[in-house]
Amino acid sequence: MPLGLWVVVGWMAFVALTAVVMIVWGFRAGQFKDIEEPKYRMLEDREPQAWPGREPKGGGADA
Repeated sequence: MPLGLWVVVGWMAFVALTAVVMIVWGFRAGQFKDIEEPKYRMLEDREPQAWPGREPKGGGADA
């Protein structure tokens, strides 16, 4: 078989393997759990949580 065909087949195998690895990673990391929640979370009337380790404005030692 010509070398170009082997290159194409190798590239297709690489892309397919990469897709499988990314899908498995997504399931293990919980990327596909509860896809409906984020669109409703932005509608809630509560203050966003502060970044971990940071003081809110007005509550710091230098305020």
